[in-house]
Amino acid sequence: MENQVSDAIKVPSLCTKHQTLLVHQAKYKESDPWQALIICANIVLFQAVTCDARTHEQTAGDINRVSEFGCLACRKPDAFGAIVEAAKSHDLGKIKALGEQWIANGGLK
Repeated sequence: MENQVSDAIKVPSLCTKHQTLLVHQAKYKESDPWQALIICANIVLFQAVTCDARTHEQTAGDINRVSEFGCLACRKPDAFGAIVEAAKSHDLGKIKALGEQWIANGGLK
């Protein structure tokens, strides 16, 4: 097959510290969908990182190298803070909208 991508893009997991901060600061309970919150936040952090010119320089444009960065919240604390604020609404759509906004604007402003 032509144009087949052989490697899946690996998004690094949030570190335990940032997972805990996110869930607790957003006031999610054990019965709330906190796992979905962590996944959504990590995807949006990936968006924040990949629309950063510094990332493109450090990875030489190879998206697969983003996995070398480790926790993306550690790398982008401002984006993580914005995500936590949006997460307090318990509306994952608000977190998703942040990522879309960052991509449309060419990064976090």
